[in-house]
Amino acid sequence: MTPAGRCLRILWTARLPFLTLVATFVAAAAAVTACQPTLYSSQALLSVKAPPEVVAEALRTGRPQVGPDGRLYDANDPLRQSGPGRWAPRLTAPGLVTLAARDAGLLANTQSLDDRQAARAVTAEVIEGADLIRLTVWQATPDAAQKLAEAIVARGLEANRRDEAEVVAPEVRRRLAIVDAPTRPSAPSYPLRTVNLSVGFALGVLAASAFVAVRHVFRQA
Repeated sequence: MTPAGRCLRILWTARLPFLTLVATFVAAAAAVTACQPTLYSSQALLSVKAPPEVVAEALRTGRPQVGPDGRLYDANDPLRQSGPGRWAPRLTAPGLVTLAARDAGLLANTQSLDDRQAARAVTAEVIEGADLIRLTVWQATPDAAQKLAEAIVARGLEANRRDEAEVVAPEVRRRLAIVDAPTRPSAPSYPLRTVNLSVGFALGVLAASAFVAVRHVFRQA
């Protein structure tokens, strides 16, 4: 008999404990998934870049442009376009998220969010090599997720307009603009039931195979 055949024969002989262990791991994964809260995510895509006329003037004159962060601006070098890197943390700041949640009617005027609560509700990812920010908002209902995302975007745009008014030449202004408006989720984004059950099944197969192999070795000893 080939080695593969021997392995299959051993597994078939111990099929009952093997299937029991696999079922136990899958059931544990299902239980963990059931205990996790159901969350919906609304996403928006924002751009942060200098006005086209400013970039065109810099290219025409060849003069270096300095941004509000004190770094030289280079339209062809993503590492020197620091607009998204400056704005992403501001969109997830507890103060702005708190005000946006109040605007959306999700938080009373006397309530506020701390750093941990804001981090659980909102994330902002800077897309490498581009002037884009991917904003993701997590809430218990689709309507709440979209409303909070829209309120955060509105607050961010207003803060950007306010900051823009204070920037004077030769500093480069950076405009925050909406590329994709906040989406309305149609299905829960968390927990990932299929992924959790698949992981539970895979771990169950590994654990059951190891158990059967160890048991077979001890019985042959």
